[in-house]
Amino acid sequence: MPAPHATQEASTDRLLLVLDLDETLVHASEVELDRAADFRALSYHVYRRPHAERFIAYALANFDVGVWTSSGRFYAEAVVAALFPPQSLRFVWSSERCSISRDWTTGEYLNRKRLKKLKRDGYRLERMLAIDDTASKHAYNYGNLVCVREYLGEDESDDELLRLMAYLDRLAHEPNVRTIEKRRWRERLSLAMP
Repeated sequence: MPAPHATQEASTDRLLLVLDLDETLVHASEVELDRAADFRALSYHVYRRPHAERFIAYALANFDVGVWTSSGRFYAEAVVAALFPPQSLRFVWSSERCSISRDWTTGEYLNRKRLKKLKRDGYRLERMLAIDDTASKHAYNYGNLVCVREYLGEDESDDELLRLMAYLDRLAHEPNVRTIEKRRWRERLSLAMP
C-alpha cells in the first residue's frame, strides 16, 4: 500500500473529492477553546466539524477521496490518521504540493491547489470536485470548487456537511462537474428541496 502522501492510480471514473482539512472538516488551535478538543495533532487542539464522521463515511462509500491541505505534511498526516480509516484515501497532499503565486494587487504570496496535477494519476478535471473553505486556493480550478462555510470550532449546530452530502448526491453522476454552476449552492439546494 502506498505511503499516506503518495497517490494511488485512479481505478474508476468515480467522482474524485479533494477535501481540505482546516476550517472545512476540522478547526485546529494552539489554545483550547471553551471545550475539550476531539484530539491532538502535533501541538494543536483539533475540533471536528459537526457531522464530520458521517460525512467522511458517506464520501468514502460514494466517491474516490483525497485530502489536500496547505498545512505541513506531519500535521496533515496526524489529522488524517485521526479522521479517516487507514488506507481509505487515494492520496494525502500537503503544502509541498501547492503552487505559490503572487497576488499583484496586495503583493502577498498565496498557496494555490492546482487540480491539474492530479491528471497524471489518471483523474479527469471533469470528474473532480474540491471541497474547501478558501476559494482563492482554487483560483486555477474554475468549475471544480464547492466552497463551504468556514468552521471555527465554535458552532456546534453547524449543518454544512449534511447540506453538502445532499448537494453531492446531485453532482455524483454529472459527466462534467465543471459545467455546473456551484456558486450559491446552498440556495439552489434549498430551492430544489420539497
